[in-house]
This record gives sequence, C-alpha cells and structure tokens, in this order.
Amino acid sequence: MLLARKGHKVLILDRNPFPSDRAASTHMVWHSGVEYLSRWGLLDRLEGTGCPPMRNFNLDLGELVLSGHAPPAGEITMAYAPRRLVLDDLLLTAAREAGADVRTRCAVRDLIIEGDRVAGVRFADENRAMHEVRAPLTIGADGERSTVARLVGATSYDTQGRIGGTIWAYFADLPIDDMEFYARPGRMVYAWRTNDALTVAGICFPYRDFRDAVSDRGTTMPAEFDALAPGFGERVRGASRMSRWRTGCASSFCRTPVGRGWCLLGDAGLTMDPITAAGITNAFRDAALIAEAEGDLDSALAGFEERRNAVSVPLYQFTSDMARLEPPTQEVIDLLVGLSQSQDDSDSYFGVFAQTVSVVEFFAPDNVQRISAAAARA
Repeated sequence: MLLARKGHKVLILDRNPFPSDRAASTHMVWHSGVEYLSRWGLLDRLEGTGCPPMRNFNLDLGELVLSGHAPPAGEITMAYAPRRLVLDDLLLTAAREAGADVRTRCAVRDLIIEGDRVAGVRFADENRAMHEVRAPLTIGADGERSTVARLVGATSYDTQGRIGGTIWAYFADLPIDDMEFYARPGRMVYAWRTNDALTVAGICFPYRDFRDAVSDRGTTMPAEFDALAPGFGERVRGASRMSRWRTGCASSFCRTPVGRGWCLLGDAGLTMDPITAAGITNAFRDAALIAEAEGDLDSALAGFEERRNAVSVPLYQFTSDMARLEPPTQEVIDLLVGLSQSQDDSDSYFGVFAQTVSVVEFFAPDNVQRISAAAARA
C-alpha cells in the first residue's frame, strides 16, 4: 500500500485466500501501531468496523495490582484488537485503492536471480500455472516460515527456539475493563476486547507446559482460569465461548532482513514469542521504515537492519525473557513494588508493551534503580 501510494508498481501475492480470520493471531495493534494506521489515513476506517478502542491496562500480579494508561503515540492514546478478517480486508482495500495488484491463491516457487541480485519471482497461480514477474525489489512479508527468507538463504541469529505458547478463544458476554492480565509463575492470563462485542481470552504457557495443555485444552483451559484468577474464571464460566480453542506458538529468532534486491518484513525478518502480542505493530513499523526511506533502492535497504534492530531487538530480548514465565527474582519484585508506588512509572511500564516507551529507556540501570528504591519505602 505505502509503496503503491508513492507511485511504485506493486504486485502482492499470497498463497491463501485473503483476507482470512487467521487462527494463529490474537491480533493486538498497540498504540504505536495504531499511530501508523492514523498516519496512513486508515484509523477512521478501523473505527468504522466497530472495533472498540482500549486504554486501560490492568495487571494483576497476585499481591500487587497495577493499573493505568500507556503514554500516547503522538496523539494516539488507545490500542485496538481487530479480527484479522477485518484488519486484512482494510489493508488490502487500501492497497488496491493505491493501485496495487493483489492476487490470492498464488504461491512463490522460486526467485529470479540476475548476477548478485534478486530480480523477481516465479509463482504458481490457483490453477498451478507458472508465471514470472520481474521487480527491482522482492519483499518477503510471509511470516516465520518465510519462503523468501528460505530462497535467499537469509542468515538467522540470536535464535532462541520455542520459548512459550498460547491458547485462547473468543467469548460473548465476558465483561472486562479493556485489557486484563493476570501474571503468575509459569502462566500469564490475558483478555481484551475485539469486534462484534467479543472478548479474546487466553493463557500463555512455557513451551513445555503448552504442549501438554494443547492436548486437552477443553478441560485444561477452564481449570487454569479458575486456578490462576478465580474471579476472572467465574466470569469466563458465565460467558459463551464462540470459537474453538485456538493455539499460537512461534520460534524466536532474528534474520538478516536485507540483501541486493530483497528484504524481509515483520515476522519474516524477526519473530518474537506471542506473549507481548507485538507482531502486527512490528510489521507496521518495518513497512514504514522501508516505504519512507529516501535515496536509491540499495541505500534505502542498507540502513534498514540497523533501524529495525534499534527498536525490535531490545523488545525481542524483553519478550523472550518474559515468555519463560519464571518466578520473579528479588530484583524484579523490587521493581514491581516500586511501580505500584508511582502512577507515572506504572504508565511507562505499560508503554513498553504499547511501544511508546523504549525497552532501553525503561530498563536503563539508573531508571530501574530509581523505581526500585521506592520499594524500600513501601
């Protein structure tokens, strides 16, 4: 969409029918991601789908409860969690309006290589007929198992494997206060609002427990809700489950995202554990970095990895640590107690998730020490 708006000729290929209600996405768009939608003129359209805005964070830590609002992204003070069917349709419509050629049920089979550059793709359409299209830039925005990444031989680094996994479903008549989280050793319960007056409710597990929970999720999930957060579990039992239990699990890794004539965006270039629900917001930021780059193609690509990593790698490390769901250390306990003594600091912590406060800034030693000092006075 962004490149088409700049006057480039754009072909979008997807092997699946599109849009689709992707089973592997809890579809949170944090404040920073919403700011991109606003910048691109799409926020009014999102609001028109009836997806509710969410401003209130509520984090129950057992003996402590933190509540607040993340600092804004520009003028944006809210997050949204539109169903993928809704969000993808919105983005594809905007891409078509900008002049992009969108073709579904088309699978990339190979790359066209000229010298040391990628110069296009060979793809099969829904009738298995092969086609060839040449382009100065081939973008892989095709997820964790990216075909483009495989074909270019993109190097992976800081690979951490499968750390955790999540199970969730959609519920009607489940009252919540925008976004609710219940953090316990070995578990994270979450819930947020989405389209059609439904609520996403689920649990993040360490990977070793996730595998066991998946095998009997119909029994496991209600029992886990009751054990971890009895009040929330009671609300879940009083609600109507409107979908099957869905699952999400991803390997955590970074990839070299650029080369001559190609780049990788979103999960194709850097995949995080789903516990921070950062995937869509990360993908929007990557797209903006490429589309807004100035200069010739090679120059635009050259600085992309550094700009991406400046934001995404610290968040990746934070996410990976959180996904292990280990019992908190004394240092973490002191930090959380300190947060409970300051609304501004609590809001800044929520801003790490909303991607309006940088991980590096919030977890700077001086800042952590300042916040934790309040624990001694509590």
